[in-house]
Amino acid sequence: MSDLFTDLPDNPASDLPDGDDPLHWIDWTTVQQSRASDPASSAWVSANAGSGKTHVLTQRVIRLLLAGCRPSAILCLTYTKAAASEMSNRVFQRLSEWTVLSDDELRTRIAAIEGHEPDSMKIAEARRLFAKALETPGGLKIQTIHAFCEALLHQFPLEANVAGHFSVLDDRAATTLLSEARRSLLTATSAEDDPDLAEAFSHVLDLGDEFGLEALLSDIVARRTAIRKFTAQAEKNGGIGPELKRVLGLDPADSEDSIAGTYWPLPQLSGITLDLYLSLADQKGGSTVHEVAYGLRLVAKETDVFTRAAYLDSIFLTAKGTVKSDRSLIASAMTKIAPELAGAIDAAREHVLSCRNRLRLFRLFAATKAALTLAARLTDDYEDLKRGRSLLDFEDLIARTADLLTRDGVGAWVHYKLDQGIDHILVDEAQDTSPIQWTVIKSLAEDFYSGNSARDTRRTMFAVGDEKQSIYSFQGARPERFAEERSATQRQVAASGQPFHAIRLPLSFRSTADILSAVDQVFSIEENAKGLSAIGDPVQHRSNRMGHPGAVDLWDVVAPEVSEQEDDWTAPFDSTPDKAPAAILASRIAARIGEMIGRETVIEKGVERPIEPGDILVLVRKRDAFVNALTRALKRRDNIPVAGADRLKLTSHIAVQDLLALGRFLLLPQDDLSLAALLKSPLFDLAEDDVFEVAALRAENDSAWTQLKRLAEEQPLRFNDAAERLQHLLTLSRLLSPHDLYARILGQYGGRRKFLGRLGTEAGDILDELLTFALDHETSGLPGLQAFVSTLELESPEVKREQDGGRNEVRIMTVHASKGLEAPVVFLVDSNSKSFIPSHVPKFRLLKTVHGDVPAWLAGKTLSNPLTAADDDRLKTSAEEEYRRLLYVGMTRAADHLVICGYRGSRDNPDSWQAMIARALSASGQHCSPATFSGPEGEWSGLSWRLPAAPGKAAAKADHTAAGGLEREASAPTLPTALSRPLPPRKILPRPLSPSGAGTMIDDDADDLIVTSPLFGDKATGSLALQKGKLVHRMLQMLTDFPDGEREGAARRYADRAARFWPPSERQSLVASVMSVLSLPELAPVFSARSLSEVSIMGTLTLEGQDYAISGRIDRLVEMEDRVIILDYKTNRFPPGTAEDVPLTHRAQLSIYREILTPLYPGKAIDCVLVYTETAKVIPLGVELMSRSLAELKTK
Repeated sequence: MSDLFTDLPDNPASDLPDGDDPLHWIDWTTVQQSRASDPASSAWVSANAGSGKTHVLTQRVIRLLLAGCRPSAILCLTYTKAAASEMSNRVFQRLSEWTVLSDDELRTRIAAIEGHEPDSMKIAEARRLFAKALETPGGLKIQTIHAFCEALLHQFPLEANVAGHFSVLDDRAATTLLSEARRSLLTATSAEDDPDLAEAFSHVLDLGDEFGLEALLSDIVARRTAIRKFTAQAEKNGGIGPELKRVLGLDPADSEDSIAGTYWPLPQLSGITLDLYLSLADQKGGSTVHEVAYGLRLVAKETDVFTRAAYLDSIFLTAKGTVKSDRSLIASAMTKIAPELAGAIDAAREHVLSCRNRLRLFRLFAATKAALTLAARLTDDYEDLKRGRSLLDFEDLIARTADLLTRDGVGAWVHYKLDQGIDHILVDEAQDTSPIQWTVIKSLAEDFYSGNSARDTRRTMFAVGDEKQSIYSFQGARPERFAEERSATQRQVAASGQPFHAIRLPLSFRSTADILSAVDQVFSIEENAKGLSAIGDPVQHRSNRMGHPGAVDLWDVVAPEVSEQEDDWTAPFDSTPDKAPAAILASRIAARIGEMIGRETVIEKGVERPIEPGDILVLVRKRDAFVNALTRALKRRDNIPVAGADRLKLTSHIAVQDLLALGRFLLLPQDDLSLAALLKSPLFDLAEDDVFEVAALRAENDSAWTQLKRLAEEQPLRFNDAAERLQHLLTLSRLLSPHDLYARILGQYGGRRKFLGRLGTEAGDILDELLTFALDHETSGLPGLQAFVSTLELESPEVKREQDGGRNEVRIMTVHASKGLEAPVVFLVDSNSKSFIPSHVPKFRLLKTVHGDVPAWLAGKTLSNPLTAADDDRLKTSAEEEYRRLLYVGMTRAADHLVICGYRGSRDNPDSWQAMIARALSASGQHCSPATFSGPEGEWSGLSWRLPAAPGKAAAKADHTAAGGLEREASAPTLPTALSRPLPPRKILPRPLSPSGAGTMIDDDADDLIVTSPLFGDKATGSLALQKGKLVHRMLQMLTDFPDGEREGAARRYADRAARFWPPSERQSLVASVMSVLSLPELAPVFSARSLSEVSIMGTLTLEGQDYAISGRIDRLVEMEDRVIILDYKTNRFPPGTAEDVPLTHRAQLSIYREILTPLYPGKAIDCVLVYTETAKVIPLGVELMSRSLAELKTK
């Protein structure tokens, strides 16, 4: 069988199995997967959506380990952290299972992977692989390419010229640093004498004004790595100016004046020929030719070269920049008299067009040079900021690693060191790997096939991907690179005499045959398939789920209704009207989802089950108003659970906007708009009439806050609660940090509960992100609420949320975000937008030329020229191809049921997804038929795509419902009767009580009111020694870790730092009391190494039939052979004389702890000890006293 795996030829389309027999396809696919995972050969795998590429990757890693490869010699590069985690889990799960299998079972497993039975040595080695992979230094390297580059740079910091202790910037921190660099740039010209920078600023502002400058800086930031590469190359070739002229095709001596001067005289239309033209134009020409002649006479008299150039442009060229027709420039009667004038006019026309293009090219050069001058300063400032903080961003990781591996003099040394470690490289999602990432990968594999390796061992390269799913061009990925690298690797491997397999995996284990046949039908049309394969491979799929029912429905696009009805001026400005196409479609989808859930079924792992909300995925092209409309419609439809947006700006969520309004009000109570928004938020929930009375019915010079306080006195039932709470928050805002303030508002004061009650559970993630941002700001930003609010508004961080279906909610996300996911039911929503919108193209971009990528700032249409026009065509073609690949990704996310639907504006897009699919499916009358769909709001038309019932489909369903059911009835054991009884009511316990809290607790429903604990009848009083008590507890907790001789010195240092504002005598008293306790001989076992400090404890205490939840912390606990000692510190200045004199609150605390600990330490006595630190007095509490204390609680 192993010969079968290695001797079969590679599988082009012509070698695919004939027919649709699923068993034949499974056998063939198993062989191909085994060839792909062959550890002795390199392989390049093109895997269709759902064809099990992760399985192939996992199997190859395991076979490499079985073949004796060191775990540390395997490098597997994945595209995302989630993919790395999933693959690592799969590998370790498989290896861990092998450790406990019987020999026969393990032999069978290995034989299925390798194609032959293993011997006893290999079986023994297979059992050790799990431990070997875990314990090997470095372990299995299954990671993203960024994580690998980070580790490599840490390994070679000197060679890479980076700080050895560098850290990696996350997106938020990088945005902050870039903002700082931008501020430095924008203030540079006023503070420095830099004429070049000042001139660049002036030129940029002339061309693009302030908004153009902001857009330019944003584009520079996005392309800073490519710009840095170009400027570095330019410095080697004389500077940015000369290099830019060279790559744009300009002469070194060219200037704007010199190029404008070449317009005149016109070749072949000057001197006598021009005089002849003007004379004949006056005699034989019409009005249009007369205007041309008049213009040429003006040009002949004009001395300013730029004015003359503008005249000639208007004479010979149209407004769009194309040459004018012959009849616009010369009359036929003129050519009859002087035929040579036709050629002269044609030559003049082409000369003017050439001069215009060259002048525009030079102006593009001048604009780009100014932009690059700003870019150089901006990137230098950014690099300085990173260097000063020893930071690298994600782009740096890739760029520095690529430079490290390819730099002369250094690369060879690094390769030699790495040659000792990496033998096998595996690349996941290879179609999304950018060119610079390929540079890193190819550098690592440089010596694999050259014969220059430091070791004599077989080394392989493996890549798996699907160019049809390459949708990340905005991150630099080029789908054609997948085929290019496959060909290059194949040539290298073949030249070295090693085996190489190019393999295709068309069998899908995800989707039903109905869905895959629809996909094949759509992309069988040549126009639709453009861009899916660089080498023209046909789109072919086969399903492993033959016989499973599937469905593809195409709904007609929802078009806007022609209506004379005026807009509702009372509606929110950002709402979607109910009659808008997006809202109509959202309502239809919500109704269809409501019909599916619980009523229709899907087949999962051979088992038929009802559809759940988590089975449904709604895919959109972009996050727009439709997402909000659908979320609203789903909530209205029996409150169908729906996840929030997969990605959104934190400040765009209504909950964060409400909390920002709160922050702005706390900073400036006279901010009337923020107060009005706050009063309408879930935090206060005032009615419209109440807000109107506060905001609109106030005196002219009064603020809304003043009006609210007045109304609170006049109408306390309506307004007093809001006014008091706001006043309390104003006080808190001056005492607490922003994080603590918002945490208390959302937690203790019930804010989270109020937001979730109105906005749904998805708001919880947003509130968590806000608190995380606030916590990060405390360590990295300026202190205070003002700085926090400003930073949040300026940075507007983006929240990314994983949506894997585990929460059983309908998921709504973009097609880009759905990559790698699947769902039984998919709604693919087409917004009818065009694939390419010229205005969306960045003005600062990289032109593709024969000299490579050339930066260019196309500040306006007046700078466009043939070079930029060719790049526009390239971008348009690239966008259209990715648009079609996005459609492929969207359609192949569906496992059982696919619904394609959409909405449009007033103009229809004939090349939309929906139009492409409709044309393709309707071309097949065999499987496609017109259909009518219905919902609560009426009917609509569309198409239905179904394959004929596959052989065995009805039987499979019958077996499931009939024979399978009878068999289960006969063989299934009887379930315990207890399972059919209703569950007892859940115990509602009060909030956990703190026994050490002196009998007090915080009531959730009373804001910050302290009420008496149900356990104690006496109201606690505050202690003046509370601060000292905290310090004593902390010191007794930590000082036991020091040797005896060092404890007093450590105590003094801690007291000097923590109590630096105390009088020296008090600090001395604090240290003395702590040291006296630590020196007590009877407490030596309690402070031994085996004791534990600050032990948290929770449990339930039953008193007189009522349960109490207990939460507390034991100051010191030590477990002995026959007993457990628990110790509690007290800082009373006047300790009790005997155990009987100890207050009930002190005794009760330890009695509660003892009661909860007793079942945890069966057979051991629980000794309770009180230590009064002021006098170092130790009071043991006997068993009888503890029991009596507990009894006293029961009678309270």
